[in-house]
Amino acid sequence: MSVDSLIEGRQASPPHHLRRPGLLVSLMVAPGVLVLVLFMILPLLWVVRVSFYETAQGTTMVPAWVLDQYVRFLADIWYLRNVVWLSVFVSIVSTAITVLLAYPIAMYVARATGLRRQILQTLVLAPLLIGLVSLVFGWIVILRGGGLFNSLIIWLGFVDAPIRLLYAMPAVYILLIYVGIPYVVMTLLDNFERIEPTLLEAAANAGAGGWRIFASIILPLTLPGLNAGVLVLFALNFSAFAIPLMVGSANTNLIGLVVYKQAMQLGNLPFAAAISVIMVAISAAILVIYSRLMQRFFLWRLGV
Repeated sequence: MSVDSLIEGRQASPPHHLRRPGLLVSLMVAPGVLVLVLFMILPLLWVVRVSFYETAQGTTMVPAWVLDQYVRFLADIWYLRNVVWLSVFVSIVSTAITVLLAYPIAMYVARATGLRRQILQTLVLAPLLIGLVSLVFGWIVILRGGGLFNSLIIWLGFVDAPIRLLYAMPAVYILLIYVGIPYVVMTLLDNFERIEPTLLEAAANAGAGGWRIFASIILPLTLPGLNAGVLVLFALNFSAFAIPLMVGSANTNLIGLVVYKQAMQLGNLPFAAAISVIMVAISAAILVIYSRLMQRFFLWRLGV
């Protein structure tokens, strides 16, 4: 065999560690898949299984395959109106307000550079860097009857007596919006960075105003980030229980809080598991509908 044929043979055959890329990828992905199975899929399957159990006196549950817990929840108009509809309404409203507040913040941060931008990003991420319990207690100090907010508006002369915000729905909305802003801002920042400044300059030179530039260029180019932020934020708001528990009233029946009360306070694990499954199903259905509408909107923008 000649030297040329040996060289051609070596060039044709890849190195040994590149012959089985699938195995290497599988080994890299395996730890993440294992964690996902152990700490998400298996617990979720166990919750689904418990949702078919029967409840006995006290906190006893009997293994079975019955639909009693689902019928109890879905057949009761009180749960549908005061739990499901309330949770959907609060999630939609808080998500919409969060998006409206996050857009100008993301635009302002995207235009900053250097140290100023790092400081702004840190301030935006502050709600996620502080523990939720500490964060909520800080807002309790601000929103309570003699707190900073009421003292300020009384001093400015807007009201004569403190406004009740704490342990009511206004406090729940405020906390959900405050905690949700970082999620939307961070998903929008990447899209804002990808917008070419020349597009905005060309639109301005063509006589387009600020709102026209936003509607025709900025909004369409940032819709992917907005879509991702809305999906994450709605799911978080719909299943929230810590914030309603700490700053909501006794009649705040958001679905995540109802699950918490049934499981931790009443000990009715099968009913809590059934409500959890229903909560996941409703959230997934709403998110799928939203994604389909956004997909149709993209196709409409493309003229398809």
